[in-house]
Amino acid sequence: MMRAASVLILAVALALACGPLRSYAGAMTPDVAQNSGPPKPAAWPDSELTIANLGHATLLMNYLGVRVLTDPSLFNRVGMAFDFLFTIGPRRMTAPPLTPDELQNLDVILITHAHMDHLDIPSLEVLPKSTTVIACNKCAALIAPLGYTDVRELKWGESTEVKGLTVRAMAANHWGKRWPPFGADYGFNSYVLEKNGVRMLLACDSAYTNVFASLKEDPPEIAAFSIGAYDPWIWNHADPEQVWSMFQQTGAKYLLPIHWGTFKLSKEPMDEPLARLIRAAGDHSDRIVLRQIGGTWQLPQGDIAGSLTGANQAHSASSAALGR
Repeated sequence: MMRAASVLILAVALALACGPLRSYAGAMTPDVAQNSGPPKPAAWPDSELTIANLGHATLLMNYLGVRVLTDPSLFNRVGMAFDFLFTIGPRRMTAPPLTPDELQNLDVILITHAHMDHLDIPSLEVLPKSTTVIACNKCAALIAPLGYTDVRELKWGESTEVKGLTVRAMAANHWGKRWPPFGADYGFNSYVLEKNGVRMLLACDSAYTNVFASLKEDPPEIAAFSIGAYDPWIWNHADPEQVWSMFQQTGAKYLLPIHWGTFKLSKEPMDEPLARLIRAAGDHSDRIVLRQIGGTWQLPQGDIAGSLTGANQAHSASSAALGR
């Protein structure tokens, strides 16, 4: 009883701290490679890597023919949900760009960790149960009861494959309890995605760490990093300058900022994370892509062609070494 009361008090405090719903566009700075208008996933070609920012940590991707959704948060609140009656917790400052009905053609759902703004039960309840869900350790206990028949848990260093897309779990500097300070630790994962030589890092929420520097030997084309909720939670979430440093350590070409401008989770102004990230990047700010919630971005064809060439060369070298 005491545990339930503590959780309820925490959730109510979060809800009250968030204030009323308001229109928010302050940090939605456009970039030239981004398509205008709402996402149109039905028109995305299977020969491209196309990504839409649906707010917070939710990305919708056509990854060279594999439809991927990350940490789905599709409704007006996240937090402690009571079926479809109501949810106690932070309220969205921007409307969801797509409805659940527009997200029924999925191959993979990626869950980075079990925090309620990343593993949102109401959102998972309305998505197609035939989708493969890839999550961190112990999360199947939360997800499988919703009706999903293919839930794959990965520990750091483990990988799995769906329709030719390889997903490998790696570390971050975060934490995984769903009911702080009580309850089980469900773990937390970053993911490296790869198909046809095109690689992407989806970094879990993370405080500053050097762990992503291990990717530089075979760098991803794009890296998605959380950039918000650092004041006062700096021991769990990196600030924008630290994110820029971690991004540089990966060797990636493009940085996709997430976890900003959607929910009021901390004290910094809603438009501050992206503005600070752009300042930190300086003359290299053109490498920061998909700056609008609801925007869509495609990896340039030249980067896809280069990745394919590199993958083919590596395969040929490996075959030659084996005497094939």
